[in-house]
Amino acid sequence: MSERKLLLGTWVFLAAHILWLLGRYALAFPIWGDEAFVVRNFSDTRFLDLFSPLANGQVAPLLWLWLEKFCFNLSQGSVLAMRLPSVLAGIASTWLMLRFCLRALPQPSAFFGFAIFCASYYPLRHAVEIKPYSTDLLFALLQLNLALDLFAAGVEESKKKGLALLGVSLLGVWMSYPSLFVSAALGPFLLWKWRRNPWSILLGLGVYAGAAFWMIVSFALPHAQAAAWLQEMEMWKTAFPPLHSWWTLPYWLLERHCGYLSAYPTGGRHFGSSLSFALILLGAIAFWRRGRRAFLWILLGPLLFNLVAAMDHRYPYGGSVRVSIFMAPAFCLLMGHGLVVCLQKLPSPLERWGQSGILALLFSFLALGLVRDIQKPYKSLGDRQAQVFAQWLAAHHDGPTSVLGWCNQKAGVPDFHGLGGSMARMRVQVEQAQVPIRWMDRSFMQGLYSLPTSMLPLWVVVYTDDNNTAMPYPLPEFLQSLPQAEAAGWTWVQTEFPIENAEQIDVFRFSKP
Repeated sequence: MSERKLLLGTWVFLAAHILWLLGRYALAFPIWGDEAFVVRNFSDTRFLDLFSPLANGQVAPLLWLWLEKFCFNLSQGSVLAMRLPSVLAGIASTWLMLRFCLRALPQPSAFFGFAIFCASYYPLRHAVEIKPYSTDLLFALLQLNLALDLFAAGVEESKKKGLALLGVSLLGVWMSYPSLFVSAALGPFLLWKWRRNPWSILLGLGVYAGAAFWMIVSFALPHAQAAAWLQEMEMWKTAFPPLHSWWTLPYWLLERHCGYLSAYPTGGRHFGSSLSFALILLGAIAFWRRGRRAFLWILLGPLLFNLVAAMDHRYPYGGSVRVSIFMAPAFCLLMGHGLVVCLQKLPSPLERWGQSGILALLFSFLALGLVRDIQKPYKSLGDRQAQVFAQWLAAHHDGPTSVLGWCNQKAGVPDFHGLGGSMARMRVQVEQAQVPIRWMDRSFMQGLYSLPTSMLPLWVVVYTDDNNTAMPYPLPEFLQSLPQAEAAGWTWVQTEFPIENAEQIDVFRFSKP
């Protein structure tokens, strides 16, 4: 493929990726459960409150939380505003990935690595969410680009690049947890690179280590301990090495790397990313044979420190793309190089046809991704249905009249986490629709129908969760109280909102003739 075509293709993939990202953002997907869990921590809290462990089992770096809290306050809880930092991080990451590929590899390997990144679903999806994963990718690319600049710089320029890398890494301590793994991999390489005069590097590493230790002890560990129960969830149990049955470790490692860990441009669990991993492995072998072993360490070294953290149950190893998205630059780059190595084994005509066919396939991932988002502008149908309910309630409830919520309780307050992300999602959507809803416990029901008629009409939202919890569904209990309403002379209209899976919302509008 000619240099001119490669250059044109690079700009086409760059433009298409940014178009897909901005298109997904403009479609304003309804907030979903994991986002809602984060957003619930921003209501009625101060910035310093976010230093304490978060509600709903959330774990996120402090400066990222403060940035989202700032957007929440500034926009009065707008989801689009809170997604904007991730979108900007995603756009910056795309440009930095292009720069990284072009500096790390010659053509056409650099182009194929970048094309795979642009066609990948998960980095783009997480760039339009109220979660810190897009920031994790951004800081990994900032560190990798600065490391390449540092190694290519002269004596005077290397001081500036070194300080810039130290500054970004120090900021990453409080903005991106996985940046610790990237920094840990860069540290030994920097010492080896400047082994004849290591004192300035040792000083920088000492400053960084002190800042990282302080953050971990004062912030990260308390947050992780408060959310330790997450490790018992089925999706995260397998994300930690089975040290109790050490003989299964080889299979576990193979399954991890052939699963979500390598899901670029797409993939899945249970060896769903086997082809991607094979290309990554082939690219890594080619790097090794060409003598680029130090650079290979920079790319893959963070995985070793991730694995050590997983052995101590501090950070999952795979399990989902989001927690390992900091490896996207390395994996896409190695995949691109592995792909070119494979194609170069073919006769010249077949190589050109193979390149064109693979690029067409990758571009189809991009185009179909945008088309799919336009046709289905929501993560799940339940998200959209809950949003429709919130909009209906805002349009129909009687202005200043009371709206009460009734759902499963725990310790006298609504157990929003026990009810799952669907409940948190619905609660945030109702608040965004500016419906003043108050959530009641069971004891309130004893006096509900003796309320003064001045409170009528009264709306009661009865939420039935979609989790397999030990607590009973609330709707049957609430229905048992309706004879009391009839005895008090109240009448009611019930409206049902069945939602995907087992979730349901029932709205009762009570009045008196």
